[in-house]
Amino acid sequence: MSVFAPGMVNLWQTIDSYGIDPAPLFDAESINVTLPIDPCVRIPYQKIDRIRANAANLSGDEAFGLKVAANYGPTQLGALGYAWLASLTLRRAFQRLERFIRVVNDKAEVLIEDRENCIVIAFKLDIPSENITVRDDGALALVTKMSRAICGRNFRLQAVNFKHAEPKDLKPCYEFFGCPLNFDQPANELLIPLDIADKELVGANPELALLNDKVMTRYLARMNQHDVVARVQAALIDQLPNGSVTDDSVADSLYMSVRTLHRKLVDVDSNFKTILVEIRRSLADQYIMDNSLTLTEISLLLGFSEQSSFSRAFRKWTGRTPSEARQQRTDNS
Repeated sequence: MSVFAPGMVNLWQTIDSYGIDPAPLFDAESINVTLPIDPCVRIPYQKIDRIRANAANLSGDEAFGLKVAANYGPTQLGALGYAWLASLTLRRAFQRLERFIRVVNDKAEVLIEDRENCIVIAFKLDIPSENITVRDDGALALVTKMSRAICGRNFRLQAVNFKHAEPKDLKPCYEFFGCPLNFDQPANELLIPLDIADKELVGANPELALLNDKVMTRYLARMNQHDVVARVQAALIDQLPNGSVTDDSVADSLYMSVRTLHRKLVDVDSNFKTILVEIRRSLADQYIMDNSLTLTEISLLLGFSEQSSFSRAFRKWTGRTPSEARQQRTDNS
């Protein structure tokens, strides 16, 4: 159980903002903080959790968890932070968070659903904590700050649901979230109006977002060499533009036989064809939003020999042709 090491800069700065020296807290867990922090390094979750809980106790601030958002910067989340900033819509940003949350915490989950007139973002981390309130407040506050960073003044929350009990002083929560707050709920959730979640963002850059998606896919593949699905996904992203991707070429790049590759995928209830289709569809959704790419170029980037083959596949996935999808985006912008 581990967390992304560069993210601890946020915690360090939060502790320091109280006039508390962070060094002894980190030293007690044998964590040496030297900038810049190697993005390939991961830290045991339990150590960071203890540091956060001890710092909250020293601060005497019930709202310590909310303060972590004040020091948020995209570099602290690496490629995920940059992909977030470049996302086409807030919904797309959360879909990235859902897909790549294991980069930040390998046991966390983000779940997305539409409920009435809102998109509901649920944060699931069902593992022990020395201070659950501080931990969960910090996660909700950080993602709220990230949302404000890309939506600007347009961002607002419909409501926030907390699993923990109501704090003694509600004022810091109301001031930060600016919406109705519900405590003792089944899940930690942000409720965001659909018109905000699906509005195209001014800072959208599909090409930059996709580039960072690739970085994260490769990172996850390296992070867990036993995760054969992640390794196949990374290999497909590398090989698709070559136009000759096959299960044989992917198996070869992973230093295993085709038979072994298929067996390993069956063991995790997956198969090569399904992963290939999922990667192509995910990339197609990104490429279609980038007007700098022609449909012919997109076809080649996805490993299709002809544009007509891509068009048929895209219609099967979405019920629309690539041209119709691109036009709909233009009409909605």
